[in-house]
Amino acid sequence: MTLSFQLDRLTPAIALGSSYPVTGPSVVRLNSRMSASPQFRRWLKLTLRTAFVIAFLAGLGWGGRAVWKQIGPGLFGTKREAIIPTARVKPASIAEEIVAVGRLRAVFSTELRAEINGRIMKVFVADGEGVKRDQQILKLDQQDILTQLQESTRNIEAAKLRVERARRDFDRQRELRDKNLITQKDFDESRITLSLAENDSQVYEARIANLRDKLTKTIIVAPHDGTLLLRDLTEGQLVTSAASQNGGTLLGEVADLTALMVRTNINEIDVARLKVGDAARVRVDSLRNMMLNGEIKRIATVANESVGDRTRVFPVDVVVDETDPRFRPGMSATVMFMLSHVEDVPAVPLSAVFSNADSVRYVFQRKGEGFEVHGIDIGIADTRRVQILSGLALGDEVALMRPLEYEGEIPAAKPAPPPKPRGPKRSGI
Repeated sequence: MTLSFQLDRLTPAIALGSSYPVTGPSVVRLNSRMSASPQFRRWLKLTLRTAFVIAFLAGLGWGGRAVWKQIGPGLFGTKREAIIPTARVKPASIAEEIVAVGRLRAVFSTELRAEINGRIMKVFVADGEGVKRDQQILKLDQQDILTQLQESTRNIEAAKLRVERARRDFDRQRELRDKNLITQKDFDESRITLSLAENDSQVYEARIANLRDKLTKTIIVAPHDGTLLLRDLTEGQLVTSAASQNGGTLLGEVADLTALMVRTNINEIDVARLKVGDAARVRVDSLRNMMLNGEIKRIATVANESVGDRTRVFPVDVVVDETDPRFRPGMSATVMFMLSHVEDVPAVPLSAVFSNADSVRYVFQRKGEGFEVHGIDIGIADTRRVQILSGLALGDEVALMRPLEYEGEIPAAKPAPPPKPRGPKRSGI
């Protein structure tokens, strides 16, 4: 490009394609004929397009390389690149526990069920109220039993009259037999008639006693002192007796809330590690900031079958040392049984420990840029860490996942047991 400058003292000048008046002794005029030419504009457009295409191809190549590193090597059977998270062996405090869930309930409680079928006529006590022994709680309809009782009373009166008449006839027949005025057959018939009348009278007496017993069962009373935990019952509701096939209608229970416990189910593997008298910690889920102390009072002898996974579980009762007015029977609770506890021992996260078919534990220890397999012995573990007995030292770095170059079964060898400390050497005499 050629630039030419011309000095003109009389007229205004145009500089760089922009026109503006200039006052002074001189004016500079910029002549840019080539910059305004069509060839220059075409060259500029071609240069910009070329630069854009080069930048686009460079970005496409970079993205394709990143995708190829993830997909391409796998197509040819090689390992893809990955970042393996690691952790170091650090001292930690580990507590091995058995954690189970259960429900809060009273140590001493009695369920209330009716002994006869009937209709609820009156409820005397509200849910949550304290009751005393033999206090009336509710009453069932008595009309049908009273009608039967009245009928049986009439029948027993009639039976007594028949017995009285049969006895007079028997006495008269006996006198006639003594005088040889009747046959032995007539005498035996009078005796049998008297026995049948007495038997009928006894049957009616037994029936009326049964009806009177049923009448007393229409009133449900408290079996002992406690708090009434009544179900949602309404007057006029029909209830079935406890002798029915489904066990009858559960009316509620009377519970002594001064002593509470948690009943939980422990699987057959862990229950062998527990015994009556062991301490436990209890946390009621609705009051998570409160931790209570407890003690195992009962371990069932016979196992039950779990409904969910059909495993064998044993009911375990843990009595809570403290009570709180906010506690209610039926609340969910978590029970923690402490099995063992260690302080400041070498430990790694649980995800760093692997096992083969021979139940040999091993880890992938960092060696330079790669990893090596090392067999280890482990101790107790909690929900996050596991104790390292041998095979690793404090500060060693291990992988938290299996490195991609290790596939299939790894025949890791067990670590050599640590040497036993020798005592002081005795000098010979």
